[in-house]
Amino acid sequence: MGDTDQVLALMQAYAARNHVPIISQDGRLLLQAVAAATQPASVLEIGTAIGYSTLLLAANMAPNGRIITLEKDEGRIAVAKQFLAAAGVSTPVTMIAGDAGEIIPRLAGTFDLVFIDAAKGQYLDYLYKVMDKLSPEAVVIADNVLFRGWVLDEQAAPRRFRTIIKRLKAYLDFVTNDLRFKTTIQPIGDGMAVSYYQGETKQ
Repeated sequence: MGDTDQVLALMQAYAARNHVPIISQDGRLLLQAVAAATQPASVLEIGTAIGYSTLLLAANMAPNGRIITLEKDEGRIAVAKQFLAAAGVSTPVTMIAGDAGEIIPRLAGTFDLVFIDAAKGQYLDYLYKVMDKLSPEAVVIADNVLFRGWVLDEQAAPRRFRTIIKRLKAYLDFVTNDLRFKTTIQPIGDGMAVSYYQGETKQ
């Protein structure tokens, strides 16, 4: 195994230099803690970027686990592959280029952990499409759900962001009110929602 922390530091520098959004440091700690506690054997990541959270998940999930990660930008996938190779990641990671909304329905198997960090206006659509692929007691983590605080204070938001804000509110309304999920919203970074799947029987 390569030096994960060293590679993560290189990734942080690359992200800052190239204006690539990655998870906040508080978000990193939360993602690591949830993955370490739940020990998922199968992970779906929606939004790879340069593979920063992919590496965090690979380092904290169950041994012999697998990750499928989706990213529409093929250039970022190429960078992510280089970083994961440098870290010596032994977890099988399948990177799929394309639109997550089109890819998710075609995926086989079930997932113990789903991490959503992609197009913010599509979070609820992604969740709907992955619902039938959640294993019992799966956990769904969504990043950036408070979107600069504007989800809590929509009137302060520039008009051009209001559709995204409405859609993020719809996502949070769903995961906090649907009995199939038990959700906590953490005001760290740009807001993270951690939703534990309770199963279809809890409807």
